[in-house]
Amino acid sequence: MVSIGVDLPKTVIFALKILLMKKLLILFLAFTLNACNDGDFDVPIFEFTEKVAICGDDVLYITSTNSTEVLVLTLPSTAIGTTPKTQSIEVSTTVIVTYRIFDVGIGENYFCQDIPPSEPKIVKELIADGGTINITTTEVLTNAVVTGYSHEITISNLSFNKDEERIFKENFNFGTLTVNN
Repeated sequence: MVSIGVDLPKTVIFALKILLMKKLLILFLAFTLNACNDGDFDVPIFEFTEKVAICGDDVLYITSTNSTEVLVLTLPSTAIGTTPKTQSIEVSTTVIVTYRIFDVGIGENYFCQDIPPSEPKIVKELIADGGTINITTTEVLTNAVVTGYSHEITISNLSFNKDEERIFKENFNFGTLTVNN
């Protein structure tokens, strides 16, 4: 004679254990997938306008099309001169490359003020810890007369490091600054 009732409790307990394990596995996977975080890692694309702006003798900057991203060069006052030459200047504590993101676009005279305005707010700022600024200065001639100087600026091996974020640009065309006499 076969007894069905004797094995039934073992089968029910086994089925309940499998059901509980499935639920725990689903719950574990849900928490694992929900906990994934990309770390809010924003990689700047470094797409700026071609226009290089200057403030004083030593601050050059370029902005993105909506003026919320800015790349600023702080150079020695002798870097933008009136002698045709090619020079390479290493990024240092006095030669500074700064990348900034603002919450809204900046005005044309933002960097030309003695005291920066409180608005717009700086959302992110990275200061380069390496790189070489290359400046090629040529004469601008009009009817064989020097009417100004053109400064073609590129940056090689530009690197920014902040916390665990690293940005590296092997070659970056900053732009051309033309200064009239």
